[in-house]
Amino acid sequence: MAGPATLDDKINVAVAVLTVAVAALFWSQRSYTTEYGGTFADPVILALGALGLVLLAFGLLRRPVGRGTEVEEGLPVRGLVLAVALLTAWVATLPYLGYLVGGIVFFILMAVLMRTERPTLRGALLDAVVAVVVVTAFYLIFTEVLYVRLPDLEF
Repeated sequence: MAGPATLDDKINVAVAVLTVAVAALFWSQRSYTTEYGGTFADPVILALGALGLVLLAFGLLRRPVGRGTEVEEGLPVRGLVLAVALLTAWVATLPYLGYLVGGIVFFILMAVLMRTERPTLRGALLDAVVAVVVVTAFYLIFTEVLYVRLPDLEF
């Protein structure tokens, strides 16, 4: 067996355990009201669990995962904490802003957060256009194709 586990190995194992736990939680909470309600959800949950198990195997066997030739910086803990806080704020405001408005605002804020260089006007406009197109497309797919009600703007 290889030498002692590296930080990357420990992170892979931790993320894998968390991924498998989330998949198991999703699987245990399944409750479909129609015959075909799980047609899309079940395979996604199974794939999530399988990928978590693969990552766990790689972590335990100390195989490198996702490492290319680029030089990587340390774990971006600050950015991760900000992203989780922003996601939590988005979920908390969904009943008030609705999916469409809240999703567009969240998408733009996340795009700004992910930028590594100073934002330009052109970049901000591009982020806004992409946010409107992507969130609106998801909204229409869920409401018009899949017939899923999403939270609406509340006034």
